[in-house]
Amino acid sequence: MTRTTVQLRRLAGPAFSFVLGLSDFALLRTLSARHLLPLLLPIRPGHSRSTIAAPIAHIKGQRANHPRSFEKDCERMFPELHVTITLSSRLTIILLVTLALTPSLFQRAHAASPVTTLLTGLNFPVALAFAADGRIFYTEKDTGNIGIIQSNNTLLATPFATVPNVFNGGEAGLLGIALDPSFAINNYVYVYYTYRDAQSYTHGHIVRYTATANIGTNLTDLFDVTSSAPNTQYHNGGYIKFGPDGKLYAMVGEFHQGQQAQNMSSMTGKMLRMNSDGTVPNDNPIAGSLDYAWGIRNSYGFDFDSSNNRLIATMAGPLSDDKILIIVKGGNYGWPTCVGVCHDPSFINATVDINPIVTPTGIATVAPNSYIFGEFNTGNLVQLNLTATGSVISMTQIDNEPGGIIAVEHGPNSKLYYTTPTALYTYNLPAVPQITTGSNGLDAVLITIIVALAVAAIIALSYVAIHLRGKASEHNFN
Repeated sequence: MTRTTVQLRRLAGPAFSFVLGLSDFALLRTLSARHLLPLLLPIRPGHSRSTIAAPIAHIKGQRANHPRSFEKDCERMFPELHVTITLSSRLTIILLVTLALTPSLFQRAHAASPVTTLLTGLNFPVALAFAADGRIFYTEKDTGNIGIIQSNNTLLATPFATVPNVFNGGEAGLLGIALDPSFAINNYVYVYYTYRDAQSYTHGHIVRYTATANIGTNLTDLFDVTSSAPNTQYHNGGYIKFGPDGKLYAMVGEFHQGQQAQNMSSMTGKMLRMNSDGTVPNDNPIAGSLDYAWGIRNSYGFDFDSSNNRLIATMAGPLSDDKILIIVKGGNYGWPTCVGVCHDPSFINATVDINPIVTPTGIATVAPNSYIFGEFNTGNLVQLNLTATGSVISMTQIDNEPGGIIAVEHGPNSKLYYTTPTALYTYNLPAVPQITTGSNGLDAVLITIIVALAVAAIIALSYVAIHLRGKASEHNFN
């Protein structure tokens, strides 16, 4: 064998190691992060790293009591190669790690999505309510229809009811829905909608239906509020829900008349609290008033956290400062005096102040101190984790759907339900943080890692090829 051939074989050591590594691919994939980390740490050429031999000996079933350097292990196994730990061999190791980890990364990226598309072809569903028998009642903003999704996830062809005289311009329409806490007994269904009077003033109105099977009957008026100016169509509020105390809470926006949120003679720009028949509870913060909290521009959703008696709500900002609020009895949230942070102790600051604006919509409690809310502008579904005292721990995107998210509700069977203008989705709880391109999108972070590792592998192979070609040319010249 010529000297040149011997030198080429010696220089080709990393490439031969690569081939041999492929033949022992199953072994490599059994290496844990503890085993692989030493292989990726810097090693000066010609110097040993005794810590490498132990995991290799362990995987091979050999004794690891007397660790040897990685160089000596290689020389013992492949003496004709005289492998040294050079930059090229380290890059080859990176390539092997890439090949070993990539399948598991793709497996994770392709893991079953927690998101299920329950129904499509809907007409702007803005609110959901769940019956114990498995039915889901929902409102369509523009049509005035109250629909029913059966327990088998099929939509009834005939609406439960069509609310008369609904005004649906701008943000107005058939908005909120709630089932009575004693629905299984009295079959009461409550809805909030807007209508216009003869003078073009916009009204927010709550009515009650009685469910007779799947048909709404016995329409009863419970509550009415009037805008302070004619021809308004924005900031109507409209979300309603029964609290743990059995009272009906209703969000009424300021109908695009900001100063009314601080006007205590007006019910607009307020969170209201009422008995189920629309009367004033005797323990409201102001005697004889439905007002529970004020200084609120507009809200598309709120929910209760029974673990700490917290009432949490979204509030859409103007051109800045969307907010997540913790609503307390008698609290003033500053609008329109404050847009961002209120430097006034008479006002309560937001728990979360969001810039740039995303238009937060529905929000649901999914665990103690943990909430998920939707964003209409971005289509993001976001999980918010707070401390017991209300400080922010984290905010993480968990899904994204085209068209914007509207209603968000914690439904039965550990599922989150949420809507877009045309569809209804479910999300299997607990939430798993991810950045997606839709309900079936891949985790962008994982894809980035895979691409980076692939690039590193290509660089490694290119380096080895160029190095070998240069050495071969040099020896042939000699």
